Amino acid sequence: MTLAHSLATFIQTNLIGDDRSIRIDEQVALIDAGIIDSMGLMQIVTFIEQETGVHIPDDEVVPDNFQTVGDMERMVRRLQARSANA
Repeated sequence: MTLAHSLATFIQTNLIGDDRSIRIDEQVALIDAGIIDSMGLMQIVTFIEQETGVHIPDDEVVPDNFQTVGDMERMVRRLQARSANA
């Protein structure tokens, strides 16, 4: 399972719940749509850190990195690359 798929499943299950009218993919604007609030953002940060082992520094917890599942995946890949090059 890809990180994007894992994130979409986590968001669907934990932040949306039973509302099947909302379908999460890599392009859905989660913050603009009101799907992610501040508590949801912290849940996602914790999930990503547990799922990937990548620490997300506070300065990376900004809306641009969490607007879509694709944005989150790109941020994780960037942090992984930064860690590998350190």
